[in-house]
Amino acid sequence: MMTAFEHVTALFSFVYALALTHLLARIAELIVARDRVKFSGLLALGMINAILVVFANWLSLWDLHAITSWNLASSSVQFLFAINVFLICVLVGPKAHDDGPIDLEDFFWRQRPYFYGALVACAVLSLFANLDYLKTANAALFLKENLTVLPMFIPTLTALVSRKRWVQWAAGLCYLAMVLGYTIAFCGTLS
Repeated sequence: MMTAFEHVTALFSFVYALALTHLLARIAELIVARDRVKFSGLLALGMINAILVVFANWLSLWDLHAITSWNLASSSVQFLFAINVFLICVLVGPKAHDDGPIDLEDFFWRQRPYFYGALVACAVLSLFANLDYLKTANAALFLKENLTVLPMFIPTLTALVSRKRWVQWAAGLCYLAMVLGYTIAFCGTLS
């Protein structure tokens, strides 16, 4: 028999798996069509960030395994968070058309406000999703994780409002460092 944790996180895990599958399939399409692709380092950085967001948040689900009772509010916020992560992956995964050039640089600049908007939404949703840590034996994770998430608003909001190329690089790399730090700090060991 499944526990409440296994039941609700099975759905979240499927959404995370679909997000990762979607993005990896789009990357594979671009590799196959590489002769027609105009590469974009900024989009590649966005793809790396999206993959890391999926991985880090899937791993962080484990910290909720001690919750024995899941109410509709908690399940809904976690589900909305997973959907938002899926959208992040969609926004950096262009479809490789059957013919014609594929301009990833143009794609990045068209998707940039939506991608960074989704990352901002992800941070906002995580502040609410982290309320579930108050139901665990390690309620201090609520404060620790939120103090880690709050600085993530700086690069995401900066990249959202600025169209300067150097700002996009700085914000993307800063966000990457922050998510890597989060993953190492909170998901380095599952116990």
